[in-house]
Parts: sequence; structure tokens; C-alpha cells
Amino acid sequence: MTDNARELPLFPLNTVLFPSLPLPLHIFEERYKLMIGTCVVTDNLFGVCLIKEGVEVGGPAEPFEIGTVARIAEVERLPDGRMNLMTFGQRRFRLEELIQREPYLVGRVVVLEPDGEPAADELVTDVADRLLRYLRDVRGAARLPDRAELVADVDRLSYLAAATLGLPARERQSFLETDSAADRLQQARDLLRREIENARLFGRAIDGPSIGPFSRN
Repeated sequence: MTDNARELPLFPLNTVLFPSLPLPLHIFEERYKLMIGTCVVTDNLFGVCLIKEGVEVGGPAEPFEIGTVARIAEVERLPDGRMNLMTFGQRRFRLEELIQREPYLVGRVVVLEPDGEPAADELVTDVADRLLRYLRDVRGAARLPDRAELVADVDRLSYLAAATLGLPARERQSFLETDSAADRLQQARDLLRREIENARLFGRAIDGPSIGPFSRN
């Protein structure tokens, strides 16, 4: 087993969690109440995976191999035992093997390191500027991220752009599976260019930014 290998409880969902971004969750199934209860008294970590086959509630689900480690930041316990969570994505992982299926999935995973290859400064600043323009002019956002912070964290910039654009789940998964930050930024630039141009042509603006749905289990 490598230094980055570990066992991790898994939460298959119909959404993709990106590193460094938030994901609120409403927990009501008994199996996930148990899972989260265990996580809270250990390390507050579990894995979020997009469902490849199966359903989010009730039945079995087969997850994609690439997911994101989620850290529990806040837990609101409701009187009937349900919970509201605020979680944040950390690093990506690759699922090597499912080692438990009941009452919830547990996998042996390898936590993936960032690729480490620098992206061209011109590409980084172009994506940051296009994202800010998209948020301001297309989404009509009242508050914008700080440009210097966007440029300083290339990985987060790429994931924030993909999340803000509201891509379908399978496209988000493909984006998550892309190892190179430069490749993700190039994809983000092309998508932002397209959406800004479409908004200009059709003279439309859409409601505030979305970094992902509120997910129920």
C-alpha cells in the first residue's frame, strides 16, 4: 500500500464534488446517518463519488473510480435524527477496490496529488478574467471572488470555473478526471468563451452563480 492509500467510507451521489469547493448535504437514510456518525468521531472524512449505475436513495449504486475526499465542516442535528452537513472537497482519489457494501460502501482508495505542472500565466489570468466577467455579466453576481486569490490557486480556479458553469454531471466527472490543471483551464476557457458569447447573442442573463446543487442522500 502506498503512503496515499487508505480506507474511506463512500457516499455515491448524482453530483460531483470538486476539490476546495463546498457541498451541502441533507442526511436522512439510516445507512448514511451511521456513516456520518462514524466519520464525526474519527477524522471527519468520507469520499464523494458520482454514481455510474444505480440510484442515490435506497438501492445499490456503483460509483465512478475518481472521486473527491470530503471534509465535514459543520453538522446540524435535527430532532428526528436527520442531519444537515456542510462539507468541503479536499483532494481527488482513485477507488482501487470496494471492500464493504453494507450498510454503506467502503473503498480502498489512493489519494491523488496535484499534477504540479505550472500553467501558463496568460492562460491563468485569461480564465480568471473570463470567470469574473461571466459571474458579473451573465450570472449577475452581486459579489465577485478576489481576482488575486483566483490567480494564486490554479487548481481551485479551474474547478470553480467548471462548477460555476453548471455542467451536466457526466461532464463534471470528465473534468474531475482530468489530471492536468492546464488542460482543465483550457477547457474552462473554451466553455466560458462560449457561454459569454451565447449570452451576448441572445441578450440574456441568468440568476446568481451556482457551484453545485444541494444534495440529499
